[in-house]
Amino acid sequence: MLDLKSLGGGTVGGLLADRAFHTPDKPALVFGDEQLDYAELDAAASAVARGLLGLGLAPGTSVGVFLPNRVETLVAFFGIARAGLVEVPVNTAYKGTFLDHALGHTDVQVLITEPGLLDLVAALPERPHALHTVVVLADGEPADRTIGADPVPAGVSLPGVEILTWHAMLARGDAGQVIPEVGIDDPVGIMLTSGTTGRSKGAIYPALMPVVAAHEFAVAMETTADERLYTCLPLFHGAAKINISLHAIVAGATVVLGRRFSASRFWDEIRRHEVTQFNALGSVLPMLLAQPPSDRDRDHPARKVFAAPAPPPVLTATEERFGVHVVEGYGLTEIKTIVWNPIRERKIGSMGVPSATTLLEVHDDLGFPAPPGQVGEIVFRPRVPHVMFAGYHRQPEATVETSRDLWWHTGDLGFTDDDGYFYFVDRKKDALRRRGENVSSQEVESVLLDHPAVAEAAAVGVASDLGEQEVMAVVAVAEGTELDLKDLFAHCDRSLPHFMVPRYYRLVERFPATPTGKIRKAVLRETGLTDDTWDAEAAGLAPTRHR
Repeated sequence: MLDLKSLGGGTVGGLLADRAFHTPDKPALVFGDEQLDYAELDAAASAVARGLLGLGLAPGTSVGVFLPNRVETLVAFFGIARAGLVEVPVNTAYKGTFLDHALGHTDVQVLITEPGLLDLVAALPERPHALHTVVVLADGEPADRTIGADPVPAGVSLPGVEILTWHAMLARGDAGQVIPEVGIDDPVGIMLTSGTTGRSKGAIYPALMPVVAAHEFAVAMETTADERLYTCLPLFHGAAKINISLHAIVAGATVVLGRRFSASRFWDEIRRHEVTQFNALGSVLPMLLAQPPSDRDRDHPARKVFAAPAPPPVLTATEERFGVHVVEGYGLTEIKTIVWNPIRERKIGSMGVPSATTLLEVHDDLGFPAPPGQVGEIVFRPRVPHVMFAGYHRQPEATVETSRDLWWHTGDLGFTDDDGYFYFVDRKKDALRRRGENVSSQEVESVLLDHPAVAEAAAVGVASDLGEQEVMAVVAVAEGTELDLKDLFAHCDRSLPHFMVPRYYRLVERFPATPTGKIRKAVLRETGLTDDTWDAEAAGLAPTRHR
């Protein structure tokens, strides 16, 4: 099923070395005006591997990467993997207890960061228990990453921690140093979950997992070696690091890395770098659609975009306006992306069909396979070893909790059709029950997004005087439009069963979100009804009941 030889033996470091051997002069990574070909990227990764090993790190040691999008962020990823170490990518928005948990829980011994973020580490009340070395990059991009000297930030002190510059770390390496052999089952990363419902858990990635994830993306997107793949999503998340960057390396293509997302500058970046495909999560597509229409909306080389989620109204509007084909899919941190809507035989509204290494089913409440059309929990098994997480770091109970009856339980509700296509309904914790009826928040949100004045939407449950829940719609208004909430209620009433029509409506300028744009519904539920929440029932409106 898997040809490991074509994938560099199935490890991140081996994959890059293989591509560098066959196409050394081909552009591998572009970032602004900088460019590294495959040979240069491979050599830079080896220099990082030797430098880290020169610090005395043993295989399996956790190395944190606390950096924004820049060339060194990817170089560090490849170098850590090549050295047999374990990368811990850390959200650059973290500070205080969040940062302390990210570094302490994952046993980070060496942290790679830059001056502005180093201040956040120094501000922690106590040094993370395992941390002994911090490697600091200059704020600017050095012209040469193997020689020179970056200044150590003045006035920063971390008791018990050695602070090195990037170049000083590289200098610790020895050209003759033996780099350990990495097996496909060796840990290569600890990816922190989004933490939308509690403290982030650390999912341990075996070396083969990201390589197979990237390979399956290349297959699903029909990526060719002459393409240029763009992401401006943060590299501490798999969507940017694996689903685009490593995906491009698998295909022998070129990674184009953006600093951050900007809706107003997005298409100029695509044109400038001749990008053929990109990815979009969360609110990226709605934010692009909210920009004023332009006669250049289709004047670009991009033809494919992977987006999750992409509700039918957003998908259709994106394709019609920008001339790209939207591929939707489904995945989780622990099991990678496992489902894609096929480019040639897609069903709009569906997540698609499972990948070659995936066995997926929908189970009822008793754990039996549900027939097509019946909603149940989506459960997963890998068809080959080492393509899903190996467990939660230092949390064996949490690992066991998600695995029952020889299946890994996603916590998501869905169903299949007669052709084996999967459909997402809701997170189990986001599902609502109103007056004896189950309500899918995703279906409510799809109708809300179909209103021309709505840019983003979330449906959550709030307490009801009658027991169970009432539905609250939280929406952001599209730029340049006005929204009458009575009109939005009428729009929902025309399209939804009466028990799904939201009673409460609240306008927000922006949503609480994860770094990849996923709306943090837990925050909306905790906030609940506010003084500015509009109550349709209090306004004398009620959903239409059809007999």
